[in-house]
Amino acid sequence: MNPYKFVKQATDNGESLLSLCCGIGLELQGLRTLDVTAVDAVPQYIEKVKERCPQAKTIVSDALEYLEGRPDDSVDVISIIDGIEHMDKETGLEVIKHMKRVCRKEILLFTPQGDAEDGYLKNEPHNAWGIEGADHFQTHKSGWTAEELQGLGFETVAAAADISQHGEPYTALMMVCTKG
Repeated sequence: MNPYKFVKQATDNGESLLSLCCGIGLELQGLRTLDVTAVDAVPQYIEKVKERCPQAKTIVSDALEYLEGRPDDSVDVISIIDGIEHMDKETGLEVIKHMKRVCRKEILLFTPQGDAEDGYLKNEPHNAWGIEGADHFQTHKSGWTAEELQGLGFETVAAAADISQHGEPYTALMMVCTKG
């Protein structure tokens, strides 16, 4: 499943986008909107974002810290693609709360759901994208299930079976929370 197409579709009419935990910005490549803010805690990743999405305003920051300083209803679309599982559960819940406050239209959340009861899927440091120095950010700290996210106001728009880099089966979840 390609979660990036959901980001493109949600912003095709020029909607503003806040991409949290954007990594190297794979979901930002080829966007039509000119109003893009990309946030990630890893400076090396942000450098790659600038190459993929030159119109993006790039911010090196923790997602929660960035959201806490944003005004209510200040962005049309928020995406967090493969990001929420890299936070502990408490932080992830706070991020969801603030995304709902900051977003005007739609929140796009993509996460792996492992076979564990809590949805956890192991992910150990692995020099992601060939970029050294950020491995500790790649560790999964929480698991999320479709049912849990549905209880938080999200709807499952796509789910697909896959195998992790560690050989574990998981379900890729594309969730959307529509506002207003």
